[in-house]
Amino acid sequence: MSANARLVQRAGLAVVAVFLVLAAAAWVQAGPDDEVDAVEHQREMQQLERLGGRASVQTAEFDQWLSSLWHGRRLAGTLAVLGLVVGGACWRVGGLMAEDDGGSEA
Repeated sequence: MSANARLVQRAGLAVVAVFLVLAAAAWVQAGPDDEVDAVEHQREMQQLERLGGRASVQTAEFDQWLSSLWHGRRLAGTLAVLGLVVGGACWRVGGLMAEDDGGSEA
């Protein structure tokens, strides 16, 4: 395995470690999630459907879900998943680099 491949894999491990520490810190610092009034939310979605149609409602719900990933305890989960994905990608790229180096030497 070449030094560059090992370096990329170690960088992937470092990314995973840093993101998991950040996720743990975000989890500890986050308070309880805000309670949403279900009746008020339903009223808002019905009014939005009357004004803009079903596509507007689904767009608004998707936007609310996406923005919820960056607050509170969901932020911790988002950071953990992003760290694992990026770190895993680095590990895989390092493995592919090692395979490529091994094939060219033989």
